[in-house]
Amino acid sequence: SAEYLQGGHPVYKEEELDISLTHTPPVTFSDKLAYRTVRLLRVGFDYFTRWNVGELTKDKIMLRGIFLETIAAVPGFVGAMFRHFRALRTMQRDGGWTNLLLEEAENEKLHLLTMIRMYDPGTLFRYAVIGGQIGFATFFGTAYALHPKYCHRFVGYIEEEACSTYTKIIGAIENAPDGSDLAEWRTQVAPAIGRAYWHLNETGTVLDLFRAIRADEANHRDVNHLAAGISPGQVNPFLDPAAKLDKMLIKYVNDITSIGPHNEQVQPYHSRHGDDDNDDHNKVAPA
Repeated sequence: SAEYLQGGHPVYKEEELDISLTHTPPVTFSDKLAYRTVRLLRVGFDYFTRWNVGELTKDKIMLRGIFLETIAAVPGFVGAMFRHFRALRTMQRDGGWTNLLLEEAENEKLHLLTMIRMYDPGTLFRYAVIGGQIGFATFFGTAYALHPKYCHRFVGYIEEEACSTYTKIIGAIENAPDGSDLAEWRTQVAPAIGRAYWHLNETGTVLDLFRAIRADEANHRDVNHLAAGISPGQVNPFLDPAAKLDKMLIKYVNDITSIGPHNEQVQPYHSRHGDDDNDDHNKVAPA
């Protein structure tokens, strides 16, 4: 498939899968509005799906995961569309945010395509997905046209909740009694599309899959919180060529010096000399 031809997802190191549940405190009025909106949605969704009632089951996890991923893939695509249109209107570069948000949308879609190989929802569920997509896309598109920073902060808080949800799922799998349904996911091989996309190798399990998905959500959390707080003219830290070259050179030098008796780590150039040499072409357009 196209996902395989694109090379899949970058390989996560073991330490990158150990995700911390972080929270960015709301500061501005729009931040507080975004946070309260997300909390209201979380409480309501948990109540109607009985997420915190009884034990977690495979069906409860898959239904929740599949529905949420059909919604989670919307913001990145909508944000990319508006940023692309703005770049065309202003005839300016956008610092790479269009591609970054499109990658986020594609990544969320792969979460869905992998889960759907493990569970086939019924007709009513599929109708609920259609309604949810229409409603959320209308809300988010309107909000992004009016206040992009609010939308990125909103997504940042949504991803905080996603990290919490997947942490609960992972904990339930890891602590499930031997012989139970959830315990099977500790050894059950993940769907082929997921193993290929996240490079989980041929024996990658469903537990490995959920750990990779949680790491993705943490990345989306951090990217959107950064997008909500970035200032006009500020260099996009994810696409700053000087910073990338600096990182590559540091890794090369450290790899070479690590074989000798002295393992002193080289410090980044910008931490010693500042950021005066950043490329103006990679400055981010105002949200």
